Amino acid sequence: MLSCLVVLAPGAEEIEYITVCDVLVRAGVQVVAASAGETPVVRGSRGIPLAAHTMLDLVKSQAFDAIYLPGGVKSAEHHRDDARTQDLAESQLRAGRLLAAVCAAPIALVPRRLCAGRRVTSHPGSRAVVEPVAAAWLDQPVVEDGSLVTSQAAGTTMALALALARRLAGAEVAVRVARDMIIPDAVAVHASA
Repeated sequence: MLSCLVVLAPGAEEIEYITVCDVLVRAGVQVVAASAGETPVVRGSRGIPLAAHTMLDLVKSQAFDAIYLPGGVKSAEHHRDDARTQDLAESQLRAGRLLAAVCAAPIALVPRRLCAGRRVTSHPGSRAVVEPVAAAWLDQPVVEDGSLVTSQAAGTTMALALALARRLAGAEVAVRVARDMIIPDAVAVHASA
């Protein structure tokens, strides 16, 4: 079974965390949410408690088909500053496996220049940090460049989730998930792209 590690850090944007987990589970992907905080439950960006399956230290040595970094400013800063997350992201890209980041989380690609030579997007508020390191910053909901997938914000997370479902489970499965969830065609295009 294909797998995705979701790194849950304190301050994660709730929609960005839950939406990707939900869509990938619907697509038949094994989702492992791992807390990078001090406890399995962290406070989200809007104060909503978000729970993980496990702690990051318990799974950081495992290989996953995809790793996903939800945004939220504090979460993104945690991803950027946490050596475990940096090691995971770097290893994932070096192995040619999927790495996804949304909203402010693409700032985590900067310290080790993981977006160098790649097209990316992010929340426009993070553009000034990400763009100088990337080959190009694009004003698009989702940008796929090889094994790196980036997205702009909470409002583009469904499109990101469907793109990841397509990459992991195939276009047919992603289209089925989009259809079953009655997702508008403008968003569902990422399921069949």
